[in-house]
Formats: sequence, structure tokens, C-alpha cells
Amino acid sequence: MTSVTTPTLTAQERAIAEGKKSLYENVSDRVLRMYEAIRGYGPPRVALDRAVLFTESFQETESQPMVVRWAKALKHYAEKAPIAIFDDELIVGRPNTWLGRWGIVYPELDGSIMPGGVEMFRKNKGQAGEVIVTDEDARLINDVLTPYWTGKDYASAFHDALPEETRFLMFGPDPKNLLLPTCVVLATSNIRHSQNWTPDFNKILTRGVKGIRAEARAKLDALTEPRDMIYKKPFLEAVIATCDAMTIWSKRYAQLATEMAAKEQNPQRKPELLTIAEVCNWVPENPARTFHEAIQAQWWGQMFNRIEQTSSAMGQGRMDQYLLPYYQKDLAEGRIAPESATELFQCLWIQMAQCVEIKLNPVAAAGTEGFSKFEDICLGGQTTDGKDATNELTYLILESTRALQIPVPEPCIRIHANTPDRLLHYVAEVIKDGKGFPKLLNDEMVIPFYLANGATMKEALDWNISGCCENRLINRETNVTGNGGINYGSVTEMTFRNGKLKVLKDIQFGVQTGDPRTWTSFDQVWNAFCTQLGYLAKHALIQQHLALKIKPNYFAAPATSMLHDLAMEHCRDLHSHGDYIPGAIDHSCFEAIGKGTAIDSLAAVKHLIFDTKRLTWDQLLEAMEANWEGHEAIRQMCLNAPKYGNGIEWVDQIGWEIEHFILEYLHQHPKPHDQCFLLRQIPVTFHVPLGKVTWATPNGRPANEYLAEGISASHGMDVKGPTVALTSMAHGRDLSYREKGGDLINLKFSPANVAGEEGTRRLMQIIRTWSELKHWHVQFNIINKQTLMAAQKDPDKYRNLIVRIAGYSAYFVDLSPMQQAEIIARTEEHMG
Repeated sequence: MTSVTTPTLTAQERAIAEGKKSLYENVSDRVLRMYEAIRGYGPPRVALDRAVLFTESFQETESQPMVVRWAKALKHYAEKAPIAIFDDELIVGRPNTWLGRWGIVYPELDGSIMPGGVEMFRKNKGQAGEVIVTDEDARLINDVLTPYWTGKDYASAFHDALPEETRFLMFGPDPKNLLLPTCVVLATSNIRHSQNWTPDFNKILTRGVKGIRAEARAKLDALTEPRDMIYKKPFLEAVIATCDAMTIWSKRYAQLATEMAAKEQNPQRKPELLTIAEVCNWVPENPARTFHEAIQAQWWGQMFNRIEQTSSAMGQGRMDQYLLPYYQKDLAEGRIAPESATELFQCLWIQMAQCVEIKLNPVAAAGTEGFSKFEDICLGGQTTDGKDATNELTYLILESTRALQIPVPEPCIRIHANTPDRLLHYVAEVIKDGKGFPKLLNDEMVIPFYLANGATMKEALDWNISGCCENRLINRETNVTGNGGINYGSVTEMTFRNGKLKVLKDIQFGVQTGDPRTWTSFDQVWNAFCTQLGYLAKHALIQQHLALKIKPNYFAAPATSMLHDLAMEHCRDLHSHGDYIPGAIDHSCFEAIGKGTAIDSLAAVKHLIFDTKRLTWDQLLEAMEANWEGHEAIRQMCLNAPKYGNGIEWVDQIGWEIEHFILEYLHQHPKPHDQCFLLRQIPVTFHVPLGKVTWATPNGRPANEYLAEGISASHGMDVKGPTVALTSMAHGRDLSYREKGGDLINLKFSPANVAGEEGTRRLMQIIRTWSELKHWHVQFNIINKQTLMAAQKDPDKYRNLIVRIAGYSAYFVDLSPMQQAEIIARTEEHMG
């Protein structure tokens, strides 16, 4: 008789199997009621009040400076937007009047393609990634928003201003195509206002907008130069109007809470509403006095940044540092207990979980599956004195995120050589819950990076997470322009198809580098690859310079800018950073996706064509052209060729050479004022749509399949354990350039492999090894393959199952079948 082994379950898997509402018991009834309510409302819905009110305001201000127009639109929104407070809420404020997930629409960004976005959402009804667009929503988009913004939005202006050759690479031969990028050369400035960003929330807490307003008024009163009246006065007026807008909006909520309290019959809820009224009357106008006021003021900062613009990510900063004084003061004065502080945090997390990023562009939506969000909370790390920064709030914040099955916020732990074992042990235990939290970033890599790019040691020690695995120096960095990048899969395919791409109808996209059948050495292969890579890199930088040039004509961000020291010092909106802001560190990023696919493809060619001569060019090229059909034996040879991630030095060296080529190219083509473009290898989920336009590659990968993600090995190809894989990845990086930016690493383990105290210690050792190898980022999926496959068959039962994607976590059932398959296909590592 065959025995059946019951798999080891994570805390998340146990909660789903047992039908529990939370993973742990540190959740109040209030928070559970709110959680059940928002999960009961199904897919997210577009929130249009902001779009409609901004459009009304912009129609009245067309001749005014952009920053003033933006501030007046914010104030118009604050005065006119419908507001609501729901049962059980302690932290209030939202851009809509329903409970559940919502996503703001920004017509000034991409209003020209909004009707196509509506059609896409309507077609996705009942499928993964569904977004609710009601008939009234569709009417507003088609009859109110699109008619005004068509021809006025940034996305269409950017498209039309591109040089013809660059536009062809990005959008194909149809000059009118805005909706469907080719995925060969990428841009993200046309799908978001801003690069990932972390506002200085501490300014709102410690100064209130009263203090910021006073600073702006003093600067305004001191202006005497005629030039300043043109360049500085509009910015300062916009800051004052934005401060007024934040106070107006908060006081409207205070008034609503007062009115609701007067009618409230529940003796427990009535004083809560009066407290909400008191808090909202005080902050954000004034400095926070209590922990509750600090949390609410921080939320006002979040909300106004979201109403102002979309950045795809909003770092929350070092919350365990800037909230600590309020927590300690309330504890000392008996105003709060750890349990009530946890509840306030969880009320904030519930608010954040209802906000999603909605992409109207289908490729952008496919590249950010599961409604990617990076609501990063930076914890741990070091103080500006170089001491370990862990404190009691580090643990309390992390603990508050464990119980609820919501994919935000994104806890991120800064790891360094002296991270306490106690914290590392606790972090490993939280990772073992199975939700993919927290992700880890490495002081041993990030701090030297900032020192190489002009930061002081105290500044470098105070960095914080912002985005997938990016980071920010608040008040020193100024770049807010989305990135450009390239598809390593396209580079690989064009290398072996003389610059043509089969999925894109064999049109000549790349350089004609010749027929591989004439090549007699691997050096010729490498030269062709570099030619194609350099060609795409050039056009990625061309589009980036264009974005930096024209964006200030379309966007402004007074609410974000007024929280930045340099913006206030120079009276400059951050969107003007393309014309350098003095004193800034101003990086732009160059994205590159599919590194493992390129390495393994080049390695297979080197090994099979030249080193062992087991294949001829005709055999390999014919097999790939047929997408391996009828050539399975050749495909197996390609799959079994040496692979990146297994400690094979010459294979890893190919990865180093690829990075070296790009970094040298970026180094030779810097931004002005001693600034640079950074190589960043972070896929989000773009490795899926980029794979769909990439034909079969020499590593044995079939056409249209996802590419390798981050700097991880290709799916299932690293077979010698996590330590060897991490070492290979380290050998495949070139760290000799200041242009070397963030990399993303995914590791996946079965729960059984990290079970118990022994498993926790193994995981701690992996983290220490990762840190010592000076990697940038790592994150973990701890989940049973059987659970993922069961969720595919019964999505309703597993609707709350969270998995790690790429720098963020998401509900598994919100992912497309291809993205679900990619998660399942990731290598399951084994330790010990």
C-alpha cells in the first residue's frame, strides 16, 4: 500500500485550507470586517472623479504655467470631489465613494488611448486582471475626457515627437499606432507621470503644510529679480495653493465625521468619529502630535501624491525611523499600546490595499500583471551614524503586515553585515509565511553605489527603497522621468536572423549583421550580438532624452516637489529635472530584460556550434525557424547545453561581458552635469509580453514563451542549489561602473525545505551569503507547487492566495495563465 505524504504548508496555505480569515490572531474584529468587505467587492473599478475635476480645471487655465495649472486642479479637486467615511474606518480619505479596490485614471497622461483601454477592460470581463468600467464610466471617458485630451496628452505628444527610426523600433511601421508597442525598445514615461518615488513624508508630520506654506510665502515675498517673477513665482504660488488644497480636503472629512457622529447611534462608533474629526481638523495643516495623527497625516501625503500623478510606486520611506518618536511618546504617556498601534497600522494597510494601478495600454497591463504596486516600507538598515537602525517599531510594523492576505504594503528590510541575528531570524520566519514578504535589499551594495555617484556617507547610509528594488535618497535625487529599455530576447533573435523579427512579420528591425551560416568563430557571433545590442541601446537613450525634454510641458507635481529640499531651494518643479537642478543626483534608468535567455542562447551556440561541433548552423537555424517542430532532438541538445546559474565560469563570463558592453556604452553616453544612465535589470512582468514577441531562441526556449526574469537563471535551468546560483549571478555582474544599478533575484523553495528551526537557519545562511556576494536585491516564493496548480483549477477557493512576482506580490488569480505558468516554472531550489 502506497502512503501519501501530506505536504508541509505555509501559514498562508494553512489559512486557506482551514478557511481562516487571517494567518495569525493579531487582527482586531474591526480590521477583519474591513478586510472581508473590500475582498467582497471583487475586481477593482476605475475612479474617475479626479479625471473629471482635473479636466474641468484644465479647461479654465490653458494659458497659465503648468505648475500653477496643476495646483489649481488639485485645489478644485479638494473642494469638489465627493467624499465618504465607511464603517470601522479610523484612517480616512479616498478618491471615490465606494468600498473596495479602485484605480485612478489620468487622462493628461494617455487620454488619446482611453477608448482602447475601455474596450480592453470590457473584453477582459471575468478574466484575470479584470477592471470594472460601468456604463457611466465608459460614457464619461468617451464623451467627456477623451474629446478634450486627445492631442493634448503626453503619450501622443511623445509618440509624435520621436525621431522616425526610434518610433519605428518602438511602435512599428504604422505611424498612427499608439496602443501597441513592439516591445523591442521600451518606454515607461508614456505609461506613468513619474519614475518610482518616495516623498519626504516626515515634513508633513513635523512641519505640517502650515510650515511648508509659510516657507513658500517667505520665499515669494523675498523675490525681487524680474527673472524670478517668471521662473520662481509660479512654483511658489503653486506650493501655497497645494498646501491649501490638502487642508481643505482634510477639513471636509473632519466636517463629515462631525456630521456622522451627530447621527451615530452606536456608542462605540460615535467617539471614534469625533476622534477622526479632531485628527482631520489638525493634520495635515499642523504638525502631528500623536501616533494617530502621524498615521493620518502620512496617509494624506500618500493620497495627494496619488491624486497628483501616477508613478507605479510610492515608497513609504523609513517608517520605523520617522514614526518612532510618535509611538514612543504615546507609549510613555499611556495613550497607546502595541495592540492599538498595530490596529492603526492595519487600518492604513487596508486603505493602501484598495488602491491599484490601472494601465490603459495592453502591453503595459501585461507587463505589470496582478496590478503591480510597490508601496514599499523601508525597515532596518543603518542610521546616519553607521549603527544598526533596528528598533521596536521595526518588529511591530513587520508583525502588523503578516496576518492579512493583502499584497500591500511591501515591507523591505535593509540587510547589512551587522544586521542582528534576532532580526534576521524574524525576517526568515516572516518569509516562511509564504506571501513573499519581505523583500531584501543590501546595504553592502547600495551604499557604495551612492558613494560612487556623489553622495556623502551620511546621505548614503540613509537611503530607502522606492519601487521594485530601486532606491532613493530623499532630498538629493530628483529624477522623476520613467525609463527606457531593451528586450534581450529581441537582441538575441536579431543576432541569428540578420536583424529581423519573425513575430513582427520579418520586418527589418535591427542591423543587418549577416547570415550566421558564414560565421566561422564565436567572436563573429559576439560581434553581431553587440551590434544589435548597441543599436537598441542608442534608441533607448534617444527616447529617454526626448522624454526629459518635453515632459515639463505636460506634467507638474507641486505636492511632490514641495516635500523636496532642492525643489524648494531652487523653486523648481521636479518634472523640470531634465534641465539639471543644481546639487541633485539625477539618474535615469536603462532597463534590460531577459538576461538569462541571452546568456544561455549564446552559450548554447558557443558549445554546440564551435566547441563540440555537435550541430551545424543549418541544423540549428532550421530547428529554431520551425519553432523546434520536427526537431525535438536538436531542442534537447540546446536545453542540455551549459546553462547560466550553475557555477560554469565561461557561461557566467558571457553574462559579465553583456553587462560590460552596456555599462561601457552608458558610460560613454552620459547625461549632462556628470550624471549618468543606470543599467537596471528588473522585469516586473514585462518578461512575459517581451517573450511573446520573441521567436525560438538557441537555449531551447520555444517561440512566444516568457524570457528569463531579473538576473535570475532561466526557468528550471539552475540545478545545483541556491548558493551556486547566487555565485553564478555574482560572477555575471560587472561592478566596476558607477552606472551599475539595481538587479532583481527571485528564489523559490518548497515549504518542506525550510521547515522548522533548521529551515529558518538555512534561510538565514542564504541571506547572509547573498549579502556577502554584494547582490542588490533578493525575494522568496515559499509555496507548494501543488497549491499553485490547485489554484489554477479552483480560483474561487484560492482567491486570496498571494505569490511573489517581481519586487511585488499579487493575488495569484489576478494573473494571466501565462504568468501563472511562469511562476510555477521557476526553479525550486533545494538546501542541505
